[in-house]
Amino acid sequence: MYITVSDLIARFGVEEIAQISDRTIPRELTPEILELAVTSDSRTGWPARQVEAMTAALARIDAAIGDAQSAVDSYLAGRYTTPLGTVPQIIRRLVCDIARFYLHGDLASDPIVKANEVAMALCRDISAGKITLPGELSASPGSSSSVAVVCGNRRWTREQRGLE
Repeated sequence: MYITVSDLIARFGVEEIAQISDRTIPRELTPEILELAVTSDSRTGWPARQVEAMTAALARIDAAIGDAQSAVDSYLAGRYTTPLGTVPQIIRRLVCDIARFYLHGDLASDPIVKANEVAMALCRDISAGKITLPGELSASPGSSSSVAVVCGNRRWTREQRGLE
């Protein structure tokens, strides 16, 4: 994956990510629990409700990250071999913004919608070749801008039609 849950937390804050990823009522996933879940694999001694809420929230976050990466890869695939081996910072930012938008869904505020629109516009610019990704990335086969026309043998020559 191009980003992790930790990357989303670092960019947008644990409070926001915990709030948008927990769909339980009342909320079971606190920012502290999300931070512990990301930094530690041990769930020993945690109440079952919190473990269930945390597991569901992490699955929701991972799905949003996967969907965002897939969206970015669909644009990159025309020019680069995907998934990228070395992920430039701009791609990390794009995936973070798109994943955040996916997590918010219909409740996304105007700044989040705008960030998603900017991210998608950058993806289109990369796909169109207006922006080149930094680093040594190999182009995917068939991404050349040249055109080749291959013709077969003529089916009806002048002799076959009786014109010569």
